[in-house]
Amino acid sequence: MDQRLLRILGGETAHYPYSLEEKYPRVFNKIMSLWDSPDIDAYFMDLIVDTRGGREGFPQDVAAEIVHLSLVHGAHHKSQQKTDVWETTSSSFVDFAASALPEDSRVWHDPSEQVQIAIKRLGLSCTPEGFLQAAEIGDRAAVGLFLDGGVGTEIRNERGWTPLMLASFSGQHEVVELLLKYGADVYSSDLGGNSALHWASFSGHIDCAQALVDQKADVDARSNFGWTPLLQATARRHLEVVMLLINHGANLNLCASDGNTALHKAAALGYTEIIRPLLAHHADTNLKNMEGETAVKLAIKNKNDAAIRVLLTAHHD
Repeated sequence: MDQRLLRILGGETAHYPYSLEEKYPRVFNKIMSLWDSPDIDAYFMDLIVDTRGGREGFPQDVAAEIVHLSLVHGAHHKSQQKTDVWETTSSSFVDFAASALPEDSRVWHDPSEQVQIAIKRLGLSCTPEGFLQAAEIGDRAAVGLFLDGGVGTEIRNERGWTPLMLASFSGQHEVVELLLKYGADVYSSDLGGNSALHWASFSGHIDCAQALVDQKADVDARSNFGWTPLLQATARRHLEVVMLLINHGANLNLCASDGNTALHKAAALGYTEIIRPLLAHHADTNLKNMEGETAVKLAIKNKNDAAIRVLLTAHHD
């Protein structure tokens, strides 16, 4: 266990990145070596967002630990520049400007002694942390016990994540369905303004995203930096989720704080398979981002020849 990181985490081991340290020691060591360097933002971005395409990616537990480290770093190194947490050209990884957590996130009612014993038999603590862990790892039986015990669905961790957000991020479809059955709030947002649908879209978990939109989750919800679920899914190249959001009426022309729409993102990254349905559903090719660039200009700038052809063809139709 890295003592320096432990001090950064305030001595708390609950969210120590054990899996990252064990399975990817080079990545872990590089994060620690860059922690106080301006290069850490770009490195976190490279780890979390595959801007080149084709990378296998990290296991879910490791990915979650990297995301958490990035948020911890952002909370300790606040930038003066407002950029989005998932912006692929971001020079500052995250800047928290969030309101306090809602009152219901701090309310915990201990279940009956019988329920507590049953939860402990499943290897989990009968605490808010245990409930959140059960949701994240997909332990449906344990989540059911917590819910039947009356603990409520809106308990949150230090990032403002509810059990529904954790299950959606981790792709725990059965747990998502169960939480929704018990009335979990699909409109809740975390400290960054991200909803459960943002996280399902970010991770590409189509079953979770489907369950959320079936419960009328806001497909146009915007994070603190203006990102919508569609922007998240596009930047991460999750075509199935993109199509789901389009088919549920997502506004294709909403932009993030930097002025980039989903079409800008797809063009910049060369994702022609996403560009085509966006164009087919009338995404506006004339919109400009804060730099005055259209989607075509971004495709040209990034030398994405196939994207250029698709966009120019649509522009002249």
